Amino acid sequence: MRIGVVAIPGTFDSAFTSVLDILRVAEMLRPSVDRDIPPLETTVVGLRPSVRTAGGLIVEADRALDDGLDDYDVLVVPALGALSAPAVEDALALPEIRRLRAVLHDRPEAELPRLAGACTGTFLLAEAGRLDGVTAATSWWLSETFRRRYPKVDLDTSRMVVRSSSVLTAGAAFAHIDLAVSLVSETSPRLAETVVHHLLIDERPARSMEAVHAHLAVTDTLVTRLEDEVRRRISDDLSVTDLADALGVTRRTLERHVRLRTGATPNQLVRRLRAERAKHLRRTTDLSMDQIAHRVGYANAVTLRRLLASTT
Repeated sequence: MRIGVVAIPGTFDSAFTSVLDILRVAEMLRPSVDRDIPPLETTVVGLRPSVRTAGGLIVEADRALDDGLDDYDVLVVPALGALSAPAVEDALALPEIRRLRAVLHDRPEAELPRLAGACTGTFLLAEAGRLDGVTAATSWWLSETFRRRYPKVDLDTSRMVVRSSSVLTAGAAFAHIDLAVSLVSETSPRLAETVVHHLLIDERPARSMEAVHAHLAVTDTLVTRLEDEVRRRISDDLSVTDLADALGVTRRTLERHVRLRTGATPNQLVRRLRAERAKHLRRTTDLSMDQIAHRVGYANAVTLRRLLASTT
């Protein structure tokens, strides 16, 4: 997964850096979890060569916005660093923000990566028209302003993270953590669980541990067991009923857990894992497409190519 994180002038330091830290830690831990999990390549996308955050941190861009977005799978827009409705409107009027808004608004959806935003960053996505007709989250204390400005967006204030096919949104500032963990979870629930336990759990008793529960809710033991089972039997003919039986649960229970934690059906998760393994084998071996197809549970290269085309 290739992820670009936009460096927005005046963004909250923790909002920006928490996304980078979680994604980069996930990549460091990935080989210890399963080398077949696709790499997470994270870069900083600059609206200018360097920007200053709200706390004075100078962030150097890895790439410029003008370099294009074609090779990203996800583009993350963090918080604008505003604490009131007027401040959000002022931030949206900044020249750099207006330029980013224009890029996201003017390009056809097919030419854009999947978009993700948290806190006031969701305002920018809505401003670009990318949340019209979509269910989304934002900071609860700005919900009235958001609804007034963007009546075409179905705002959901009951969830911390809201997924759709093309956009991922999250609530207030520290929801950037949930957003980043959710992105990792889409690649591998097992990897997301490992990241959470490395970064968010402190065995010393503390009131702050209560805040961890929201992040742990992103992970699910049943889903990670499912991922392990699929990876172990990836060349087999797998059905959802067989997988549910192997895990000792009903099909309905398995479907509910997978939908809640990954936003996908069990069949979609199986296809995603097969595609990941196939791409890994293409990069790291000299196997033919027919040979790779058999190794990931498909009859021939034609079927495999259709799978890969549908998951790019």
